[in-house]
Amino acid sequence: MRWRHPPVYRPLVDLSTMEERHIIITYRLDRATIQELCAQLEPDLISAIRHRTGIHPLVQVLDSGYPNLSWLLTPVRNPRTRAEERYNEAHGRTRRIVERTFSLLKARFRCLHLTGGSLYYSPKKVSQIIVACCMFHNLALRHQVPFLQEDGPDVGLVAAVVPVDSEEDEVEEEDVSNRNNIIMQYFQ
Repeated sequence: MRWRHPPVYRPLVDLSTMEERHIIITYRLDRATIQELCAQLEPDLISAIRHRTGIHPLVQVLDSGYPNLSWLLTPVRNPRTRAEERYNEAHGRTRRIVERTFSLLKARFRCLHLTGGSLYYSPKKVSQIIVACCMFHNLALRHQVPFLQEDGPDVGLVAAVVPVDSEEDEVEEEDVSNRNNIIMQYFQ
């Protein structure tokens, strides 16, 4: 008779609740492996998000100065229902949070601010620099590094775009379908 070891059950791990550092230490994945996993999982994640919500996962939240396209979320120009008003309120709160975050990052990292120079790199490289700045900012917060803010004019912040007249930019029906789906699904 053959002697067998009793089965060892590992607890289920939710990777979304783990810190990045803990995942790297626990699973010892090198950079190339992580990049390959991300490249392989991205199509599945995008289709899962689209299937579950009906919303394209790669959208941008912009102000009303931009045209309505399926991948741009702009406020409703003349809200007629309470749901559209709630959507506009949530849209405004989201934009204010994003703009405050960019202002904070620009104040902490001068390379992102116009007075510290401009990032003359490809969009992919610029996005990597911004992600690195976000990670350094989170590390600074975790280790309670004091925030040094210089007094002076606040130059280089995201400027508000002046909205265009709705009469001269007539929006096609399919362009607002994504926004209408979001309003129907989350703001009714």
